[in-house]
Amino acid sequence: MPLVSGQGVLLLALALSLMLTEITAVSIDEQCMHADSCERCLGSHLDCAWCTDETYQVRYRCLTRAQLQNFNCSENDIYENQPVLDLLQERPLKDYLANDDQAVQVTPQRAYLKLVKGNTQRLKLRYRTARNNPLDLYVLMDLTWTMRDDKETLEELGAQLTQTLRNLTDNYRLGFGSFADKPTVPMVLPQHKENPCAPVGGVCEPTYGYRHQLSLTEDIRAFTAAVAGSKITANLDNLEGGLDALMQVIVCPKEIGWQQQARKVVILVTDGFMHLAGDGLLAGIIERNDRQCHLNGAGEYTGSLLYDYPSLEEIYRELLRRKINVIFAVTKEVVSTYRELSALMKEISYVDILSADSSNILELIKKSYESLIKRTQFDDNSPDFIHMEYYTDCAGQFPKLIKRNYCNNLSLGKEIEFYVDVTLKDYPSNGVYTHKIRVEETSLNEYMDLDVELQRPCPCQEEPEPENEDRRFRCENQGYLHCGMCTCDEGWTGTYCTCPTDATNVTTNEALLLQCRQPKGDESRSPLVCSNHGECDCGSCSCDPGYTGDYCECRECVDCDEQRADCYCGTCVCKYGWSGTRCNCNEDTDACLGPTGEVCSQRGTCDCGECSCDEPFLGKFCEIDPEKDNKLCQFYEPCVTCLIEQRQGMGACDNLSEICTSIDRQEHFTYSFVAELEADVRCLVRIVNKHGIQCDSYFGYQVIDHANYLSIQAENCEPLDYVALFGFISGFTLLIGLLLIFLILWCIRAKDAREFARFEQERENCVRQENPLYRDPVGRYEVPRVLSEKFDENPFAS
Repeated sequence: MPLVSGQGVLLLALALSLMLTEITAVSIDEQCMHADSCERCLGSHLDCAWCTDETYQVRYRCLTRAQLQNFNCSENDIYENQPVLDLLQERPLKDYLANDDQAVQVTPQRAYLKLVKGNTQRLKLRYRTARNNPLDLYVLMDLTWTMRDDKETLEELGAQLTQTLRNLTDNYRLGFGSFADKPTVPMVLPQHKENPCAPVGGVCEPTYGYRHQLSLTEDIRAFTAAVAGSKITANLDNLEGGLDALMQVIVCPKEIGWQQQARKVVILVTDGFMHLAGDGLLAGIIERNDRQCHLNGAGEYTGSLLYDYPSLEEIYRELLRRKINVIFAVTKEVVSTYRELSALMKEISYVDILSADSSNILELIKKSYESLIKRTQFDDNSPDFIHMEYYTDCAGQFPKLIKRNYCNNLSLGKEIEFYVDVTLKDYPSNGVYTHKIRVEETSLNEYMDLDVELQRPCPCQEEPEPENEDRRFRCENQGYLHCGMCTCDEGWTGTYCTCPTDATNVTTNEALLLQCRQPKGDESRSPLVCSNHGECDCGSCSCDPGYTGDYCECRECVDCDEQRADCYCGTCVCKYGWSGTRCNCNEDTDACLGPTGEVCSQRGTCDCGECSCDEPFLGKFCEIDPEKDNKLCQFYEPCVTCLIEQRQGMGACDNLSEICTSIDRQEHFTYSFVAELEADVRCLVRIVNKHGIQCDSYFGYQVIDHANYLSIQAENCEPLDYVALFGFISGFTLLIGLLLIFLILWCIRAKDAREFARFEQERENCVRQENPLYRDPVGRYEVPRVLSEKFDENPFAS
């Protein structure tokens, strides 16, 4: 093998030194510098690129494209990340029109993504509920004995039902079916099999599981006739086979007549509970529900005695898969059970209270349908190695984007934006690099298709040359350069073949680097050498400043309060009750979500679990506007008005449970009437009572852990007592009269006293003029003082 001259070595070393100095001067990204292979280079950072050029003279082959070009790496020998996002189909959002039965509620409809491992691509999805959305409404009714009056009510509501649906949408169809229970012991008594109503003295037809009476149609008369033609039956217990019937309605699209583009809704009307999976064992039915259609030509469910009841999970999966919503219209005796059931599939179900004779079913249909179209949720079928996250502000309901794939309480016609983050976490084990992902609205046949291509690992088509002098020089003459990496001679290993295998007890560079990769819990190791924060020096990590640990995996904690957190490997691990990067707050906006369903009333931001209000708003949820209104006063006012009217005997509100329920959690308010109101915030409610008097009452509110507490000071405002009023006026008039008389007398006496005083003063000041010739005829004698003092010597004393 030819040797390089000493002078050549010196010049080359000098050139390398200058180049390394230049690398330091331009502050090369350390995440790129430490990668020792093409695959690890591209996975370190999106901007990292790998140079496979043989003539490349710099030690670091993983840099940015610009840096590699500055160091004379050939353009054709640079392999880099190339993420791509192209919108292939983006039709604008559109409502249903009279001459076009196809609306557009999701855009874009199709996109192409080229994903790079570890990199996140974000695309924007827009959704808007279309007006006049076709509605397929299937009424599934419990026709056991206790529901006979409900059936009669539904018969009489034909014309009103037409008007109710027309107010919701011009495109609607109706279908009808009925159910009871499995016609076998112990659901029915064998001696009453032909007339199960005999124990209550009635006559009805034999028990059946489910009967499809009318496929979806626009003919309201046909619907009314189907309801009228249905017959009452009965079973033994208060548990019905509704889930059996619901499964058939879901899995028999041809028989039911579901439209692909319609909003599909089943309203299940009952006053009883449901049999669940496993209850079929009571009748000796052990075959699991097969989720297949078993309706004969007459619409009868033929699998009632063959298959067990379906489970809630099976119902839920089929509802999701077939885009069907279910409304449970149930009586108040069983509503709590159905609310628990609906909570398990809340995105596609709704529960409301049915009156005893179903007279409110039209109002219930209207309210539940409006509730369904005011919410939306998206889901996808991405594989495990592709991670997808959704962010939205729900059309301004939140001050910033939050991580969630659903929105509630949407305005009809309001456009909502979802931001979908797509990340390739790892390469698939099967080596397939093209995939199709569908992002779809859970209750509608609206979706966005993603054509996903995964960027392949680094290719290498270079022929090995073990004796090439230049390639050996790059590997310290103890190996040769191949595809930008050193292939070491026997006895040497390491990135640049600088480590003897005797000292490390390994024979390959990969095995040496494996010792510098952090172990994982599943007995595998990290793909990063020294966590990208150091150099692997013969199987040991030499860490960069600021990093520690056997694999340079730890960094010193910054702003980690010892009272609130513990430092573990560069991370503040919060103690119980604390969260956040500095463990000083709770960033969850749930604590800022008020009873109205708004975060900080849309008047502030949630900071550490507390609302930071914009000027000039005040209150725990920024609900108080000092100049105008109080949002929570307005929110609670209908409930308080209803409670006061009920307390004063003005009649109970039909929708009390609805208006006295919080929007965010569907929890009822706790209230109390008090004699004196002690509250920081007082709200005024003004009503006209049963006496026709406008009466002002006050109430206060508290929200503690999302529980709502109302204190109400209700004024009765009774009419006036005219007798007492006349007596009060008379007594007051008499008192005023006496006071006036006393005042007049006092004034007269005061005036007389002043006149007499003035007279006395004038008399004292007057001067008497006497005539000198006048002689007073009256003689006067004054007793001597001495005689007056000595009574015994007074000769005139008697």
